Amino acid sequence: MRTNLEVLSKDIHPMDQIELHKQTREMVYSTLADKAILAHRLQNSLYNTSAQLELEKGSSLAKDKRSKSLEEIILELGHDPKDPKGTQALIKMKEEDIAALRRQLKLLITIHPQTTEVAQQKEE
Repeated sequence: MRTNLEVLSKDIHPMDQIELHKQTREMVYSTLADKAILAHRLQNSLYNTSAQLELEKGSSLAKDKRSKSLEEIILELGHDPKDPKGTQALIKMKEEDIAALRRQLKLLITIHPQTTEVAQQKEE
């Protein structure tokens, strides 16, 4: 059951009016603060999603370049994927592609484990 009640403001004691305004202000402020925090969290989430999308684009581009390079190397070698020179050339091209993408995306330089092993084998 619902009942509507009307009270004239002149019938409310001034101290009660002040208290009512104070409580109303606190409720509005609390609601606005909650919404501001939520908006900030959503903004951070959007930023993180955007950064992840850029990384995914770079990764996708690198994969495309690697597959094209692999196709070219396999064709140059006469369809012999077991040739070590072809493998070394593929790794070198992959590292060049990754370095170019890092420069484009301004990512920190890291050492790939496969190239480290190849470099160690060459030194020996």
